[in-house]
Amino acid sequence: MATRLLTVRSATRETSRAILVSLDARGKKAGYAAGQAAMVGLAARPVRRPYSIASAPEDVGRTGVMEFLVEVGPDGQPGPHLRGVAPGCRVAVEGPVGGFVLPRRLGRELLFVAGGTGIAPLRAMMGSALRKRRPPRITMLYSARTPKEFAFIRELRCLSRQGRIRLCMTASRAAPETWRGRRGRIRQAWIRALVRNRAPLCFLCGPESFVADVTTMLRAAGVPARNIRRERY
Repeated sequence: MATRLLTVRSATRETSRAILVSLDARGKKAGYAAGQAAMVGLAARPVRRPYSIASAPEDVGRTGVMEFLVEVGPDGQPGPHLRGVAPGCRVAVEGPVGGFVLPRRLGRELLFVAGGTGIAPLRAMMGSALRKRRPPRITMLYSARTPKEFAFIRELRCLSRQGRIRLCMTASRAAPETWRGRRGRIRQAWIRALVRNRAPLCFLCGPESFVADVTTMLRAAGVPARNIRRERY
């Protein structure tokens, strides 16, 4: 695998449980397909961990920024591989790795189903799909424990208001009265309503049990196994 040393431009709190690490990739070829991951860690340390690349390749080429959504602990810090990450740090990015990718040929409809930080590769895929000359119809079904754990919320809502995607969000645990999204775990009825026997190409990413449950619901709704692509962590 190729290894690139990139400088951190920013490391900001994205949700109550994750930071968004933005790396300076100006002058670098993206070199990956939307949905793939990379092994990431501070250049001065030997430990690397896999993270899905949260940026569409087209965006990296346009902005010169490669982004990773990194889960943090109660102290607000990631594991030892990225502990203390801050602007100016050098980060080693090895890869790409993984076969969870957006195919070149897309159907008329895509369904993305994200659990927690599993939004990262789906955001990259969505970005690439929206840049097609004839973008498919895109639905994003996003589940997080609380409203404070939804990443890229402003971006997703902006795309929804523009009519570029259909956005459905559910807080599976606590949510204040002001929360306007759905509540509870993803339900079979929701999946059936989104699929409606159209058998879209589906991409799932999240915890293993989450992906298994949604896969079962999709199959029960009539989506063939060949139309379901999965990534678990």
